[in-house]
Amino acid sequence: MTDNLRRLQDIKFIAQAGLIEARPIKHGLNNHSFQVITEQGHYFVRFNAVIAGVDRQRESQILALIAPLNISPKVHVNDLQNNVLITDWCRGKLWQADDFNNKGFINTLADQLKRFHQIELTEQPLFTDSRLDKRLLNYAKNQKHRIKNHIHRHLDKLTELGFWEVNQYLTHFDLNPRNIIGRQPPLLLDWEFAGLGHPLIDWLIIEYESGQYLENFYHCYDDNDWLPPLRALIQIMMQIWAK
Repeated sequence: MTDNLRRLQDIKFIAQAGLIEARPIKHGLNNHSFQVITEQGHYFVRFNAVIAGVDRQRESQILALIAPLNISPKVHVNDLQNNVLITDWCRGKLWQADDFNNKGFINTLADQLKRFHQIELTEQPLFTDSRLDKRLLNYAKNQKHRIKNHIHRHLDKLTELGFWEVNQYLTHFDLNPRNIIGRQPPLLLDWEFAGLGHPLIDWLIIEYESGQYLENFYHCYDDNDWLPPLRALIQIMMQIWAK
């Protein structure tokens, strides 16, 4: 019996549901995740790993905030002490490149984003520490001098343009196609990196990850020519994450 299977059997929720089978799945690079089949249904179970930039208390509060919106799988267990998250299992298909060319699909995705982009987060360190400029300043410490200079230049430009002052809203920060499932409507997975930000950040990440031009869906959020420096910062961040 593997350690993870033993851990699954020790979870009260799974034991009560009647464990039948556990299938390891690849979802993210660090956590151990499973599709767990029980007598009462299928569930997604994640054993949390320690990940730079992830605060499990922040993730827990955000999952509670979005629960009424039905934009993400229902959470059954979020046990921070034992590092276990259990949600409904989603049977839909993950998004593919062609889906981002389908205007109808993108419209439904845009509707889902609007629902949580309207949530204002409080000015407490739990959330303010997750803001893009704070993240990038932390990343810059381990980058080459040239990359550091690029980061600081673009951050300073956005400060000059007043962008950080309007970073007041819940932002996912990791909307790649692997975290979007289903079509009508899509559900959004993996809120580990979510925090304080702005709608433009999520849209630029989606655009970068999908390889599609989507500006028609987000140009309305650019109130002060923020896009050029912000797009440059998103590209730098995605390249850092890819290393």
